[in-house]
This record gives sequence, structure tokens and C-alpha cells, in this order.
Amino acid sequence: MKNPFQNLKFDKNALILSLFAIIVVISVPLYDKITNKYLNESLKQAAITYAVTRSINAAVSVIQESSLTIGVGVEGNLALGQALDPINDATERFSDLLTFSLWSLGSEKIIYELSKLPAFTIIIIVLALINIFYNSKLLKNILLILIVLRIFMPFSAAVSYYFNKYYFAPNINASVQKLKPYTKQIEKPQIKEESFWSKFSNTIESTKNSLAQIQEDAKYYISHAADIINALISLASLYLAQFLLNVILLPLFLIYLIKNFKLE
Repeated sequence: MKNPFQNLKFDKNALILSLFAIIVVISVPLYDKITNKYLNESLKQAAITYAVTRSINAAVSVIQESSLTIGVGVEGNLALGQALDPINDATERFSDLLTFSLWSLGSEKIIYELSKLPAFTIIIIVLALINIFYNSKLLKNILLILIVLRIFMPFSAAVSYYFNKYYFAPNINASVQKLKPYTKQIEKPQIKEESFWSKFSNTIESTKNSLAQIQEDAKYYISHAADIINALISLASLYLAQFLLNVILLPLFLIYLIKNFKLE
């Protein structure tokens, strides 16, 4: 009688890969807590930083618009706008960087949640069992890709969590604290609809008060422009370094390890 299993080929390297795949599936959930904590804390931190930055941008924009509303004068408007433009530009550019960072973190969270689906785990286990007996390079490559997708986020989160806890988060929080005093609530002067004589008598006084307040607010931001811009540059450097670590360096390192995993 012909043995139905005689054509099956047992491969030692395939067995190692399959066992590794099964170990990954079993052990990776142990790191889910760290992964969730890292992603949630990073998203919260980035959202707070974004809110602080946009608040400063809004305050500076209101000052610039208010100078036009009450008619400070052409020369005064230009001088005021030019003095506040560096802060405005810095906050807008950093907001764009933060938006990209939030998108990246959101995408990582979605990919991670997809990799936790039961169907994904079942597919890995089934392919791992088949791979033990059927020596197929395509099957090995597919299995490797699935392993990478499953372990990338926990691996990346574990490494990033360490760097974030002891370097990125403390420095980001310190820079955010430096920016918080400049998140002032500034209201744009409102010109009320009044009768001609009432408007004529009240305009001079209200304009003086509004102009004095605008000048005071403008001087406040201008005098602290260097501190604001330096804090924003520090934050931008930290978020860029964090992005490079998570999106480029760690994936390249993991790919290097997988590529040098001898299957032949």
C-alpha cells in the first residue's frame, strides 16, 4: 500500500521557521499592553502639543488681524505684522509636522489592531504547520512577511516605549511647558453698530484702549519670540527624531534581522 505522506519533505530550517512563527503568535500578545500604552500615550502627547501650538498661532493671528480691524495705520500694521510673522510661520510649519506625526501614529495603531485579528493569527499557524512538510520558498516568504507584520508593532513599541519614557517624553513635555504661558486667550476687538454721534464720541476712547491692548499683547509675544521659536525648534527636532526611529531605523533593523535569517 502506498504511503500518502511519502512525498512530504521534512526540512530542518522550515521547522525552525514554523516553530518561530508559532512562538511569535503565542508570545507577542504578552506585549500588547506595552504597545497599546505606547500608542495611546504618544497620540495623547502629540495632540496636547498640537493644541498648544495652534493656540499660540491663533493668538498671534488675532493680534495681526486686530491691528487691521481698528486701523492702527499702514506703517504700524506692517511693522507689527513683520515682527510677529516669524512666530506665525514657526507655529504653522510645526503644526504641519505634528499633523503628519499624528497621521503616522494613527496608521500604526490601525495596522497593529489589524494584526491582532484572530484570522491573522490562524493564517500564521496554518501556514507554519504546512511549512514544516512542504518545502516552498514562496510559502516561507509569505510566512516571514506575516511574522514581520505581527511582531513589528510590539517590537517597535517596546523599543520606542523605552526611548520615549527616558528621553523623548521628558524633553517634549519640558518644551510644551515652556510654550504654555504663551497660549493666551486674545479676543478680537468688536466694533458695535451705534448712532453716528455715539459712535463718534466712543470711537476715539475705544480705539485707544484696543490699540493699547494690542500693542501690549504684541510686545509680549515679540519679546518672547526667541523663546517660542527655540521651543518649537526643539519640539520639531524631537518629533522628527522619533519619526525616523519608528518609521525608518527600527523597520530597517528588523528587515536586516529577517534578511539574515538563513532559511536555505
